[in-house]
Amino acid sequence: MDWSENLQQFQDFLLFKFPQPPYFLLLIGLFISLLCGLPFVITLQKRVQDWIKNHSPQTLPRWAKLQLLTPFVGTAIGVSIACASMLEIFGLPTLPAYLISLIGTSFVAAWVWSEIGHILGRRLLRSYLAKSSELSHQR
Repeated sequence: MDWSENLQQFQDFLLFKFPQPPYFLLLIGLFISLLCGLPFVITLQKRVQDWIKNHSPQTLPRWAKLQLLTPFVGTAIGVSIACASMLEIFGLPTLPAYLISLIGTSFVAAWVWSEIGHILGRRLLRSYLAKSSELSHQR
């Protein structure tokens, strides 16, 4: 084999496309996102209500963070599959579609996770301040 054949095989690998657009994968990705997104929202709301009720950061132990992270990662995977399928439907080859989708979804998911942490931290701080002002007014 000379290098031109290797280059052609590599190019065929990169530009591989399924014979039919992956509409089924698009639906599967959206279904996974919905299936994992609902438990994430419910768990997050429950944790925030526990924080407001107890006014303690200890109400979110390490296992509870994993309990939040698992459906969040599942949602990100579902979004990544759906996004890659949409890119393939619009004509992008399979491998570049999945690479673009995976990289984009990873960056957005990391940003959203950090923003959720910042918002929850601010909310917890506000609840501490409200509780301490209530205690100071009672004296």
